[in-house]
Amino acid sequence: MNVRTLFTVFIITIFCVLLHTTKAEAASLINVPLKSELSDFNRETYRFIHRLLNKRLLPGISRGSLPLTRKQVVSYLLEVYQKQKNGEITLSAIDQDRLNALLAFYREAREFSNSSQQSAVSSRSPEQSVADKAPATATDTTESGESKIESQLATQIPQAGRLHVMTMAGEDYRFSFDLRGSQRVITHLVDNLSDEQPVEGNMLVTTFYPHLYGQAGETFAFTTDIAHRFVYGEIFEDLFPDETKIRQLEGGLKNRTAINAYLKFNLPWFELQLGQDTLQWGPGYHDSLLISKNPLAMDMIKLQAKYKSVTFTGFTAVLEDMATDINDKYISGHRVEGYFWDRFGFGISEVVVYGNRFEPGYLNPINIYLINEQPISRADGRVDGSGDNVLMSVDMRLRPLDNLEIYGELMVDDGNPAANFKHWDTKFGILGGIYLTDPFGIPNTDFHAEYAFINQYAYTHVNPVNVYKHFTTPIGHQIGSDADNLWLELRHRWTERLETVFGYELERHGSGNIDKEHPADAPKDDTWTPLSGITQSEHRLSVGANWVVIGNYSLYAEWSRVWRRNLGNRWDVYENANEIEAKFLSRIPW
Repeated sequence: MNVRTLFTVFIITIFCVLLHTTKAEAASLINVPLKSELSDFNRETYRFIHRLLNKRLLPGISRGSLPLTRKQVVSYLLEVYQKQKNGEITLSAIDQDRLNALLAFYREAREFSNSSQQSAVSSRSPEQSVADKAPATATDTTESGESKIESQLATQIPQAGRLHVMTMAGEDYRFSFDLRGSQRVITHLVDNLSDEQPVEGNMLVTTFYPHLYGQAGETFAFTTDIAHRFVYGEIFEDLFPDETKIRQLEGGLKNRTAINAYLKFNLPWFELQLGQDTLQWGPGYHDSLLISKNPLAMDMIKLQAKYKSVTFTGFTAVLEDMATDINDKYISGHRVEGYFWDRFGFGISEVVVYGNRFEPGYLNPINIYLINEQPISRADGRVDGSGDNVLMSVDMRLRPLDNLEIYGELMVDDGNPAANFKHWDTKFGILGGIYLTDPFGIPNTDFHAEYAFINQYAYTHVNPVNVYKHFTTPIGHQIGSDADNLWLELRHRWTERLETVFGYELERHGSGNIDKEHPADAPKDDTWTPLSGITQSEHRLSVGANWVVIGNYSLYAEWSRVWRRNLGNRWDVYENANEIEAKFLSRIPW
């Protein structure tokens, strides 16, 4: 049975299950995208949820298993809104304005949930309807209590601008079409270069974002979110290396296109997703070691289940590679994450990359790859002697005090660090950081410090089909193999709309890279080297400002001073430069 036959049988089975599924709790199933380049105001959404969580205005949530759905975001915002109304918590004036703005922006998810609940109530038995007429308390979580909150929101929170170009809605369905546009300018000015002709000028990117999505009842939703870019000017670097190139439209400009498109099904015990999307696993705010949002969206089958404070995620996706001799490449993974005592979160994840065939054994979401990879790969004559590529990680988040989070992640690719830490086949990465909200009593302020190190041969593999990348981008941390990164960021919000950002980043790369596996003729007892060979480094100091009117438009501007040393891992090749970036994005119409 081939892959297409398996997939067809799987889809037919799911639809049969859906036909016999009773309505579940009202939900907006669409995910809040992880990539800011593909959407609008999602970055503000995640940052505000993280801030509320770190201030412990929300109970522990599985923020290491992203993306969140609109349903989850609305439930978190409503929980904080209700606590504020009840006098249980106190928000700053700016946080209150941000909460109101996001509640207005996500009003469609609230309204759809409310109308679906009303439909569900009308279909109940007379006995259930009588019970629903009981007075709702301030903390009531029934449909009537949520309707009361919704009526309060409708009168107390100003609504954001017009959300859609077109929309069609009924009692239990809604379909919408959005259109956004952005203009981005990146200026590169070199003032000191060692031995090469400087590449300077302005690169311009004009992007249109059509978005079609909808939901029927509480069991089915779909979304197609596109970013179509026109890149022109002095193109000194391709910022979108893996995006689709539409060469028929190219002349004096380049075209790049990215897309997230998937179906979502809300089943009795879990959510099922089919299509292209991006995942992020782990506690890092700047990046993640095992599964990051950096690669282009993957075609995947994903299921996610939640029970109280525990979240389980399993997926299988198709990977792509630029090598002409790699035609079949896949990744399967699963993750369990829980939050305990509202102060401690813990997650464990495992993935396997394999190729040259499709392996049904890895579809099992409760499989343990570390145990089953060897018998599965050894039994298949198409697998070379090295087997498939299994990676795992453990991570934690701890809030010993309100407003302070300490977090860390350990990723192990191969080898046995406990037995021989320095052996070349001990492939690992570490990440750690702190997150402070309102440090030293300064309100409306966020401070991040995060460090990551990935040793020489992590993410690499002797079999090219198993290298840990999608197209040309690492699936894990953006720095790739044989590198480290230090990231500091201080954000202060002056008003609900205006925020300033100060940042510093140091990134260093050894001579290794993700496509440079351990030499076959090297000694068996060879060791790995931290930042091997000549180390390339980049220091980046940046100052920026954001002006965001959630639901209407946003403006970002940033100046960076950059010092690069040993470019291309060559001695005394350096560059000092100024980089200026500005981006304006607007929903059409407001």
